Amino acid sequence: MSKDADAPRLNAPLGRFWMRAALLASVLAMALVIWASHVYLTRAFSEDQNTDATVRATLYAGSIQSTMQRHSVVPLLLSRDPILIMALKTGNFQGAEERLRSFKEEIGAGSIFLLDADGRIVAASDQRPREQYDGDKAYFTLAEADTNTVFSMIENDDGGYSFHYARRIMQDEKLIGVVVVTVDLGAHEEGWRRARVKVAVTDSEDQVLLASEPGWREKTLSNILAPGGDPSRFRQAIREARSLVPGQSYVYIAGTPHLVAEVPVGFRNWRLTYFATLEDVRARVNAILSLIIMVLALLLALAFYLLSRRTRAESRRIQRESEELRILNRRLSMEIGARKRVEKDLKEAEQSLEQASKLAALGQMSAAVSHELNQPLAAMKTYLAGARLLLTRKRPEEALSSFQRIDDLIDRMGGITRQLKSYARKGDVDIEPVDLRDSVRAALSMMAPQLGKMSVNLVTTLPSEPAVVEADPLRIEQIIVNLMRNALDAVRNRDDKEIKILLVQGDTILLSIEDNGAGLRDPDKLFEPFYTTKKPGEGLGLGLAISAGFAAELGGRLVARNAPDGGAVFELVLPRGRGQSQAAE
Repeated sequence: MSKDADAPRLNAPLGRFWMRAALLASVLAMALVIWASHVYLTRAFSEDQNTDATVRATLYAGSIQSTMQRHSVVPLLLSRDPILIMALKTGNFQGAEERLRSFKEEIGAGSIFLLDADGRIVAASDQRPREQYDGDKAYFTLAEADTNTVFSMIENDDGGYSFHYARRIMQDEKLIGVVVVTVDLGAHEEGWRRARVKVAVTDSEDQVLLASEPGWREKTLSNILAPGGDPSRFRQAIREARSLVPGQSYVYIAGTPHLVAEVPVGFRNWRLTYFATLEDVRARVNAILSLIIMVLALLLALAFYLLSRRTRAESRRIQRESEELRILNRRLSMEIGARKRVEKDLKEAEQSLEQASKLAALGQMSAAVSHELNQPLAAMKTYLAGARLLLTRKRPEEALSSFQRIDDLIDRMGGITRQLKSYARKGDVDIEPVDLRDSVRAALSMMAPQLGKMSVNLVTTLPSEPAVVEADPLRIEQIIVNLMRNALDAVRNRDDKEIKILLVQGDTILLSIEDNGAGLRDPDKLFEPFYTTKKPGEGLGLGLAISAGFAAELGGRLVARNAPDGGAVFELVLPRGRGQSQAAE
């Protein structure tokens, strides 16, 4: 066996090794992308969640502060109320109780009650026992010793706290009673529970005063947040990974991570702590990660597919090439048949124009098809001749390039037909951003065979920046081809053939095509249908009419004039594209 035969066997294991290495590298890269995306998305969404948590905490704290401030002024007003003073002096408390109930309904307090100088309850806004001795309670003892409104907290049997404002009532510099206003903060706790949020209000010693969770009472916040038991290795790894995300504070409640937002209440060094769950963040991150994983999986599947195709491609290369040649031969036969059918259609269109000239729309349509398809057909003929010569010289790869250009021309012929049909029935036109520099290059590529035959000195001046207009690219190219063909006809009989193409940007975009021919005899009639100065059989006089119509549909205009030094100048003026106009401003 020869060395050349052994080479594929030696290269096969090496190739498989590199394929496996590439596959492993791809999997590692995908894992890195997923991890980095998870970290980035978690950080970004957590920042949004943290901002929302801070706003909610501020609102809750402001609500508590507003409640406390609203209740703090009530004892001062009641201590000066003549009805209460008179009731304490006379011992008749019926009017006083009605007064207390009306105040409770107006401010929404928990309860309001009146104590006499001995500390016994003599009137109340609720069913509190009368004659009950409260002289040992903090609100009575503090108010008795202070001239201002005092605040006190009393721990209840259930572990919660009741909050009171109290102020003594004086008469002739003698204590005659104390009025006590109970602040009902339980409504805030109930609202937090209904909203299913975790909130805690602590004092300066970290003692929980209010909480959305009843089990948090009689505890400090630091004890509540202390981790219970040794976490598993997996949970510990997750916590360490989350700690790597800067700018976010996480705590664990019942093993679930929460974002912490702490704000001052603005009352007696109280602080409100809001715990935001990461369920929304996790759901959003998982949704985007699922999309990323799906895209990466599709890319990996595509890579597998391409690798499998590559392994089979070498063994089937010769068979595929022969099959491609047969397909190209059949395709060429179909294109020749299509050309014959198009020529037949053109002849029928010309006959229709001669027989039914009074039907303006139909006549203009058929003539336009004949006019616009003549240039691609001529180019196809040139490419076919070149392909035939290349095949004769056994240069099939270069012939394939000619066949591809013929295929592009056929697509262009189909596009021209559709465009002219839509033009005839005033249908919609596909408008998109078009760089006129690309349109000029495409038109010159179309005209390359004619320019080469006539040896024209072509001077093209294009700007360095894109000249973008909102237009149909096919119609723009048709206009430029029509103007170039007229310029070639104008310089046909001159020895020093010269055509200048100039593209200028300003408030509008100007495309100028100038030739050094004999000039224009009647510029005003150039854009009328069927007007032509050519000999019979050389043109129908529709090219400039169609081009002017296209320019008008695109919001522009096509004008013609004689150059000062001889020759003709055709100028296409179009409005600039919206995106380019805003960028320029």
